[in-house]
Amino acid sequence: MAATESTGSAVDTVATRLDHVVIAVHDLEAATTTFTERLGFHRVALADGDTPGIQAIAAGGVVMVLVGPDAGSEVAAYLHQHGSGIQHLSIEVLNASYTRSALMAVDAPLLSEVVVDDNGHEQFFTIHDPTIGIQVGFISRTGHRVGIGAANVLASFAARSQDT
Repeated sequence: MAATESTGSAVDTVATRLDHVVIAVHDLEAATTTFTERLGFHRVALADGDTPGIQAIAAGGVVMVLVGPDAGSEVAAYLHQHGSGIQHLSIEVLNASYTRSALMAVDAPLLSEVVVDDNGHEQFFTIHDPTIGIQVGFISRTGHRVGIGAANVLASFAARSQDT
């Protein structure tokens, strides 16, 4: 076994895929246009309907959520502090509570408890870590297999604003 290989971790056991990427942008319409007209993505509906300042886009199995300052004061504050860019990566896991407990056991820098939305999505977040420049979310889709909800996306910005 090479020195960089690992024998596995609890997250290695339960992580299944990259679920979505949330990108904070100063100009939502310009960013959406870049992805849809120049990069081959298409707009997709949010699970909880249209929300000002948020646009989900997809191509193949790749889902990204663009979030602009019109989505709320926490988003505007985030953009002011960090500028445009990836706000968080969300990793789908088989069990969010188990994952959170496993990360707590190794003193991971966690920010939130597991939050459950109306569709049965269980999600929690780490802090915005300066060593990697982003926040990481973990999501377990235990209920309906619907798309990303604006409420979940905005929860990451709200949790982040309480951390600063």
